[in-house]
Amino acid sequence: MQSNNRRTLLISGSSLQETWRKAMEEEIAAIMRNHTWILTPATKNCKPIGLKWIFKIKRNSQGKIIRHKAKLVAKGYVQKLGIDYEEVFAPVARMEIVRVIISLAAQNGWRLHHLDVKLAFLNRELEEEVFVKQPEGCIHRGKENYVYKLKKALYGLK
Repeated sequence: MQSNNRRTLLISGSSLQETWRKAMEEEIAAIMRNHTWILTPATKNCKPIGLKWIFKIKRNSQGKIIRHKAKLVAKGYVQKLGIDYEEVFAPVARMEIVRVIISLAAQNGWRLHHLDVKLAFLNRELEEEVFVKQPEGCIHRGKENYVYKLKKALYGLK
């Protein structure tokens, strides 16, 4: 399903509308739990980055729908290197380092535990001042001209 079709389904009165709304609410709740942003009045110098919703249907190995997922993504393509940001940050573990740690653990009799850290970069505090517009479908009544000041990164942000 293309994103245009998903948006049409979300806006229309179909039975899928409730499913996508719940997926959006789950995403916003996760962002709030992570203390990702603060709603603030827009100032003259703030140039908020737009946000967009990405909708995806997760299926099991038999093709049955198991989950509707909505992800809020920053339109980071509008950011300019040297003006809006200085470097791109993408933390990854190199396989060589993982092998060294495993070999050290084996040599020293250390116990290893597996930890799957998803979205680690989203937990990093931002050093720059970054503002984003309120997401479509989640605009606060009476505060339509407010923006979110990001404390932590969102997908798509450089």
